[in-house]
Amino acid sequence: MTRVTAQASTVDSATTSSTPVYRNAELSDLADVAAIEAERFGDQAYPYFVLRQLFDLHGANWLIAEVGGLVVGHVLVALTPDRRGWLLSLAVRAHSCGRGYGSALLAEAINLCRRQAMRSVLITVRPTNQSAYNLYRRIGFAWTGYEERYFGAGEPRDILEYKLANI
Repeated sequence: MTRVTAQASTVDSATTSSTPVYRNAELSDLADVAAIEAERFGDQAYPYFVLRQLFDLHGANWLIAEVGGLVVGHVLVALTPDRRGWLLSLAVRAHSCGRGYGSALLAEAINLCRRQAMRSVLITVRPTNQSAYNLYRRIGFAWTGYEERYFGAGEPRDILEYKLANI
């Protein structure tokens, strides 16, 4: 398990400082991930049982942001056989927004995909979610598609892609 701070130095797991730690998710993190999902996505949050099954399939590639022992954010990464990394969810607790945790999680997810020889990283975003859209564009994601009913009637999504250098 890798534990990385924003300054890219290793941190002991017992550390309870206010320095953020970015690490691989563990099964014991699922309750915190579910709480963040519910807080940030409401009725569109992944329920716990889905998170558990996704963890069994893709958990080795999920990342957590932790500050002072508290999980403040996560990014759920799924790697596909066609060498694409899908970011299934990226969220930071409301009280922790604006501190760079989302940007750092996104950068860590892109680096994870690069290390796993993925050719690109994809994420969907509601076209009206301007703050998320701005974050992805600032990092280097580009619009690649739109689906009017991505999550069903009335749930359109833009599909954004970050192309990784040829490996």
